[in-house]
Amino acid sequence: MAAPVASRAMRHSILAALIAGGTVLDAACGPAAPANAVKTCQDLAIAEDRTDILFVVDDSGSMDDKQQNLARNFDAFVLRLSGSPARNAYQVAVVTSDVNRYDAGTFPDTFVASSVCQGSPMVGGTYPKGAIVSVSGPSDPARRLFSTTSGPRILSAGSPTLAVDFKNNVYVGVCGSGREQGLEAARLALSPPLVSGANAGFVRSGARLVVIFISDDDDCSDPESTGTGEEPTACTSYPVQRYVEFFQGDVAGERKDLFVAAIAAVDPTTRRPSQCRVEGTTALAEHAAFRYADFIAGFGERGLLDSVCKASFSDTLVEIASRISQAVPLAAAPADPGLLAVAVIRPDGTRQACTVKTQGAPGSADVVYVAPAGSRPPSLVFGGACSLGMGDRLDVKLLCVG
Repeated sequence: MAAPVASRAMRHSILAALIAGGTVLDAACGPAAPANAVKTCQDLAIAEDRTDILFVVDDSGSMDDKQQNLARNFDAFVLRLSGSPARNAYQVAVVTSDVNRYDAGTFPDTFVASSVCQGSPMVGGTYPKGAIVSVSGPSDPARRLFSTTSGPRILSAGSPTLAVDFKNNVYVGVCGSGREQGLEAARLALSPPLVSGANAGFVRSGARLVVIFISDDDDCSDPESTGTGEEPTACTSYPVQRYVEFFQGDVAGERKDLFVAAIAAVDPTTRRPSQCRVEGTTALAEHAAFRYADFIAGFGERGLLDSVCKASFSDTLVEIASRISQAVPLAAAPADPGLLAVAVIRPDGTRQACTVKTQGAPGSADVVYVAPAGSRPPSLVFGGACSLGMGDRLDVKLLCVG
């Protein structure tokens, strides 16, 4: 009588233990294997990781030091992205929080000569309203000059001038609207007509989407123009939930692998909305970021909220990049995801075996396999003991049975 065939779970457990220990598996499947068994053991290739990263930057009068903080720490963000096991072919773009302003019951959409912006070259020009910008001009934050049609606007990972161009573009100055509409500016940037017009080429099919807001005031998005002033308390009737639903739906024609973050007015320790004090100064944030906090909360583990009052944004940006880097795309879907065997090889050569489950399967795991969806490739999402760090490498195999 033939021996009974082991269950797939048992086979996977045994084979995963062998490969985690470095054992080479090259056995042919025996006659007792089921007809639909995977008969070829194979290494699975890691695909290029494509990520579209949109920074939404407040350019109102109190933001000069925060923009410089962001520019100063961008290198740490890029370094962490480059330390992922997958080559991250990311691209970066900047939009401002300018949509319109409030003026005695009207909603003009042009730059105005405020007390800090007398003589600004932008005065009288139209707000970008979600259009990706390139920025130039002198270091004086009141003399920065936007372009939504020319210059380095969509910055790619391979560009030799990436860091220089980003630091120019993120320094958007202080002449923008005091009615900061970060959520609405992001929605406009990723919607028709901009997404296929002035912003064409930024949102790529199948790429992950990351949106990062930076503001020392709360969101004041008011697309229906029903607000009664410049301050967040005067324009909070438009529900944050509608922006959550927009990003959770189809963006540019497809459901995105999305991550959102906000560096906003929250307490640096508790990360709860607060009119926090900028570390090392006497300056207070404009208003506590209740709307940004609600928005980020709508995405659970796919969101991150931290304080604009920190003296350095380095740790925050590294945390964002690290969270992005936990999802690793595969070049092809495995024949049977239940037979995946995954190990993380640390920079010192230590090998960490990982438990794997398929998305939606019960039980805890270090790695979750996410099936391809539309143009989005299959991926492995790491966590727990197998969370990915700088310089880690992966050993991903599809084990055969027999």
